Amino acid sequence: MFNMGNYIEIPFVTLRGYSIPLLKTEIECPKLGGNLLIYALPDTGSRFSLMNKRTLNECFDNLEERYLDTVIITNLNLHTKRYKLKFHFVELNKDFEIPVAIADFGEIGGMYPSLILGREDFFSRVTICFDKNTKLIIKIDDY
Repeated sequence: MFNMGNYIEIPFVTLRGYSIPLLKTEIECPKLGGNLLIYALPDTGSRFSLMNKRTLNECFDNLEERYLDTVIITNLNLHTKRYKLKFHFVELNKDFEIPVAIADFGEIGGMYPSLILGREDFFSRVTICFDKNTKLIIKIDDY
């Protein structure tokens, strides 16, 4: 990771021949009494952010107090609830509250990310640039 003022450069991770950008992210985890370190995959093709159901079960007994809305994710043919959760993005040193839809998803390029970051939630707060398959450059938008 290289910090250039308001820009942060994150190298891609190569797993099983695939190069993918993964962000170290901590999710609030009441069951553990603290935060749980997970990996998030930025996906500009996804409208909503998706959280892996297994990770949510590790951290929460009851999410109903965090219910936001219900969405339809057409490419997964999924009608699911979204919940507003707190995340700390380690490389960005920023905390965001992001609505996440619950989904069961498995391996992506040899890695099992717990969070897929979508356009509507994560990318409304940052500007990104992919440099080939080697690095991801992120600029945090100031509010």
